[in-house]
Amino acid sequence: MIKAAILEREKESKDIIFLLGEYFREVDWTFRHFYKASELAKAMKNEQYQIFVFDEIFKSPRLESVFVHDNPTAIFIFVCENPEEIRNGDTRERIFYISKAAMTEDLEKIRSIIVGLVRQKEVYSFTYNSIQIDIPIEDIFYMEKIEKNVYFYTRIGTFHRRLNMVNLEEYFTRYGFMRVHVSYIVNTKYITGIFHDEVEINREKRIPLSRSQKKKNQLKVRKKTT
Repeated sequence: MIKAAILEREKESKDIIFLLGEYFREVDWTFRHFYKASELAKAMKNEQYQIFVFDEIFKSPRLESVFVHDNPTAIFIFVCENPEEIRNGDTRERIFYISKAAMTEDLEKIRSIIVGLVRQKEVYSFTYNSIQIDIPIEDIFYMEKIEKNVYFYTRIGTFHRRLNMVNLEEYFTRYGFMRVHVSYIVNTKYITGIFHDEVEINREKRIPLSRSQKKKNQLKVRKKTT
């Protein structure tokens, strides 16, 4: 069950609910609308949400720590008067900024990304050391090809198996993963920075970004850090 939490004015909320209903009409989903951040925080003690839709007034360091930081696998959509101004160089791939004046158009542009990221509740199964492993797709940070093996770097550890990167790319693209290098496939949900020849994962790990894949995926360097 996909659950969305909407912290927005009533008019915009109705439009967003209609659009999300179109996106998830083939799966079970539900939503709850809130007027206050405190109401949402209270509800989160008993419910987990995969999608959060916030008015731009709720984009603050304090609320960021309460909601974004404490929900590392969730998707956040901020509805703004001026999306680029509110984004302010934010490079996280699971945070989206859309325009109030062009909500339908902006959401449609990221429709496939949203659907793919939300589907990550499914699991990926394979045999490791003669043991059946079921890894929630949202728990996979990235994959690396080393010689004949593909290594899966996940929340619960590192696993490897002989697999074909082309087949993995084809399979995981539907879940919001991206091939960034001949040897790497990353979960875009965990991308926190894009640099000239590297992609940053979870603000700590950097992996190679090839020129051809940057062009193919239309990636742009949006922030330089030291």
